[in-house]
Amino acid sequence: MDTNLSALLKVLYLDKAPVAMWFDEETTRQLVPLEANKSAWGELLTHAKQAGIDGRLLIDAIHAAGCRNGVFPAPVTATTLLGQVFPPLRCFVEELIAEGLTILAGKPKKGKSYLALDMSLSIAVGRQAFMKFPTEQVKVLYVSLEDGERRLQRRLRAIQENIRTPDGLAFLYAFPRLGNGALEAIRYYAQTYQVIILDTLGRLLPAQTAARKSLSEYQEMTDALGPIQQLAQEQRIAVIFIDHVRKAGVEDEGDAIMGTQGKIGAADHALIYSRKGEEKDGVLKVISRDLEEEKIVLSLTNGHLEFLGKGEVYELDAEQNKIMSILQEERRPMSTPDIMKALGLSSDAHYARFRKVMQRLYEQDRVGRTKRGLYRLYSDMQDEDVPF
Repeated sequence: MDTNLSALLKVLYLDKAPVAMWFDEETTRQLVPLEANKSAWGELLTHAKQAGIDGRLLIDAIHAAGCRNGVFPAPVTATTLLGQVFPPLRCFVEELIAEGLTILAGKPKKGKSYLALDMSLSIAVGRQAFMKFPTEQVKVLYVSLEDGERRLQRRLRAIQENIRTPDGLAFLYAFPRLGNGALEAIRYYAQTYQVIILDTLGRLLPAQTAARKSLSEYQEMTDALGPIQQLAQEQRIAVIFIDHVRKAGVEDEGDAIMGTQGKIGAADHALIYSRKGEEKDGVLKVISRDLEEEKIVLSLTNGHLEFLGKGEVYELDAEQNKIMSILQEERRPMSTPDIMKALGLSSDAHYARFRKVMQRLYEQDRVGRTKRGLYRLYSDMQDEDVPF
């Protein structure tokens, strides 16, 4: 540590444990941003760990001690803020994965891990993700806590049959829990890997304790994920946690993520992947503070996920294609309620909208209509069905 930094260091005693407080006594007596000097901050964290003090508690103690001694952070004026020049947002997958903390969520067994692996391979080899989105070729670490080597090998070969040496993609099958070494491990691996995917968040949460149960959901998630978000932003890397969504339906798609308030509060971006049954098409919803929010439709094609389209309009097209498939399978004229029942839709809640969908199909000459008002196909053409 150099002389200038040493001059800023004072050791205080809070709760009988030594913590470090940084301020410039000789000039402005303002707190020095600890994270601005990584070597000094690393040394502080080492001393704090030896004293049994968590890094976040150390920051809180430093600020509290500074305030008691009349040392307060200096506000930054809007003029200063407007004069700052920031580098462009670093995107590892354009429109989808940017620097910071991302939550990728979906229902169990619906393909979110497969999606993450497909995307990881694209980043590692520097090709377009989902045959559409440009990537920055960097090294990717995939922490797989649910799928073993055999399954991952099978999936990689399914995604790209001729793949042999994707050296930019590496795997781990064990990882320390949050609050018990996970932050330090991510900091260590971030020296080599610029995208780190952890599958799943549930297996990394701190073990249940009486103290943990007394915390609110929001506080617990903020304490667990906040330092990782800060690290990802400082290092300009992407840390992606794979997570689950609630079983019950919700109006706001962001509320689908389990433990949403704390997780969304700590995360910079969220991706919600949904797919019904064994259908090959799925919708990826982007929710972000920095990226454009949108819906992207992906389809499994020859083992890899491929971009099909964007937005609500395409989702309507996907529903229309399902209607066509039902009429093809049934080979008989069907009423609107019959088709809705086959799609699993409630006639009470969706009937008015669905009538418009059927009318649009009729006006586009995609379906015919009998004298009794039943719908049928003009053609007996079959579409190949590729199971997911």
